[in-house]
Amino acid sequence: MTAPAHPRGPSRVGFWIGLTIGGAVMAYGVRGALDGLGTGNPTKLAVWVVGLDLAHDLVLAPIVVIVGLLLGRLLPVRLRGPVRTAAAMSGLVVLFSWPLIRAFGRRPGNSSTLPLNYAHSVAIVLAAIWLTAAIVVGIRWRRSSVAD
Repeated sequence: MTAPAHPRGPSRVGFWIGLTIGGAVMAYGVRGALDGLGTGNPTKLAVWVVGLDLAHDLVLAPIVVIVGLLLGRLLPVRLRGPVRTAAAMSGLVVLFSWPLIRAFGRRPGNSSTLPLNYAHSVAIVLAAIWLTAAIVVGIRWRRSSVAD
């Protein structure tokens, strides 16, 4: 009989380290958001935070779950992990870079605002994500064919 890999479960030390670092990062972000408002309207910040939270919970999360379930049903077991991971990462990259791709905030008289070709850069990142997924699938295929 073999011993379980992690007999105690998650590390309590790791939890407290993560909580401390994560709490400090969140406090820094909240302070920066409030400083950015200055004497502005804190209600505006609350509306954005609540609105984005609702958009995540009611739109983005269900889409991710549905796509993951569909990929799980359509793909063979060997492909599921890498393809699901690549699809989720691709979605995040496109979501976060959408304002750059669409050039929101570009000013006609100021050439220094959004000066790069962001669509090209995003395409390169997406190609790297899917190439990595293909390499992982190839390694899995090679290992399983050697084991047979």
